[in-house]
Amino acid sequence: MKQQDAPTAATELFAESYKLSPKQREVLDVLQTFPDGARAQDIAKKLDLHVNTARGHLEELVAKEAIRVVTAAAKGRGRPFLIFQTRVPDNKAVAKEYITLIELMANMLGDVEDDALTNPALRTKAREIGTQWAHIMGIDHAEAAELDEALSPLITRLREMGFDPTTTENTNEAEASLALHSCPFVVNDKRPSSFVCAIHAGFIQESLGSNNQIHLELKPLNAPGTCKVHVLNK
Repeated sequence: MKQQDAPTAATELFAESYKLSPKQREVLDVLQTFPDGARAQDIAKKLDLHVNTARGHLEELVAKEAIRVVTAAAKGRGRPFLIFQTRVPDNKAVAKEYITLIELMANMLGDVEDDALTNPALRTKAREIGTQWAHIMGIDHAEAAELDEALSPLITRLREMGFDPTTTENTNEAEASLALHSCPFVVNDKRPSSFVCAIHAGFIQESLGSNNQIHLELKPLNAPGTCKVHVLNK
C-alpha cells in the first residue's frame, strides 16, 4: 500500500515563501481579515479598488497558491459566487501556539520543582537537548580561533531566531558579551523556564563549535529587559 505524502509544511505557507509584490501582499493582508473568506468586491471596497483590479490581484494569488477559491451558493435566487480564502497562516498565532507547547513539554521534562540553572543533572540534560537541536538544524560550527570570527555567524543566527542581539564593548580581546533584547519564548510578558534557557545555552555553545576553546555563559535577565551571553576564548 502506497504511503500517503505528509501535509504541506506550514512554513511553506508563510507569506515570505511566495515572493509577492507589494500590492499582492496588501491584498493578501486584507483577505486575512476575513476568517471565512471574501468576494472580490469585498476586497475592492476595503482597498478602494475597481472590482476587476481586485479580482486580478486575487487571481494572481490563486496562481501562486497563496489563496484558494471556492464556489458559494448565493442566498436566495441568483448565480453562485466565488469566495477567496487565504492559505497563509497567522505567523504570530503559530509562534504563540508552538512556543506554549514547547514550554509545556520543557516543564514536564525538566520538572518545574527544580531549577535547571542550579541543578547539575537538569542543566546537563537541557544543554544536551540544545546540542542535538543545533545538529538537527544543521548549524555550521564556527571552529574559529579568533573570537570575532566565531561570533559573526552566531550573531546572525540569533538575529534570525528572534533574539535581537547586540555586542557590548570589552577591554579584553579574549572576551565578548552579547545582549539579547528579545526572546521568542516570552509569551504575554511571562519569561521562559530556566530549563528552556539552558537548552538555548547548549544550542549557542554548539553553534560556536565543540572542538575549540570558546565557551559561554548564558545569564537570563542579567539586566532589565535583556539576557546576557558572556563569551570567553580560553
